Amino acid sequence: MGLRFRNSTSETIFVAYAYPNFNCTPINYATIGWYRIQPGQTREVWRGHAGGNTFFYYAESDSYTWSGGYYTEIPNEAFHQCWNSDCDDCRELGFRRIPVGSSVRNYTVVLISSSSRSKKGLPHLRTALPTKSGKPIVRRVPLKARKLTPGRPVSVNRRAVPKKRRR
Repeated sequence: MGLRFRNSTSETIFVAYAYPNFNCTPINYATIGWYRIQPGQTREVWRGHAGGNTFFYYAESDSYTWSGGYYTEIPNEAFHQCWNSDCDDCRELGFRRIPVGSSVRNYTVVLISSSSRSKKGLPHLRTALPTKSGKPIVRRVPLKARKLTPGRPVSVNRRAVPKKRRR
């Protein structure tokens, strides 16, 4: 059971995500990353029941970025921090929101590079196209998280983003 990211591109992808954490205030989400995902690989980032939670994620490769309107400061090294943490040498990155239905045990975000690989209508799977460049994004802050369903972040296998990928 858990939250997973699948790399369906031909490039290595680095993923950061946010999960509900009631020890963080005033925004009760924690961010964790960077998970390195090779082409064709699937990486579990949350162990436990994914359903009923709202997660956020940001991903990047040499050619693509999967981003959204929920902004926070993120370091380039492996990290685990509250959403609103200030840090030196950070980038302000926009995360995408993932509301997971309460009946879903396992949820997978499939990062793709073209719409020809898109799959629709599956409650446990979301295909995600890269962000279009130049598109204005409305800046948002996550709403207060509801009750957290049992689970925990997977803290192993995190790395720094290579300097050539830092934008």
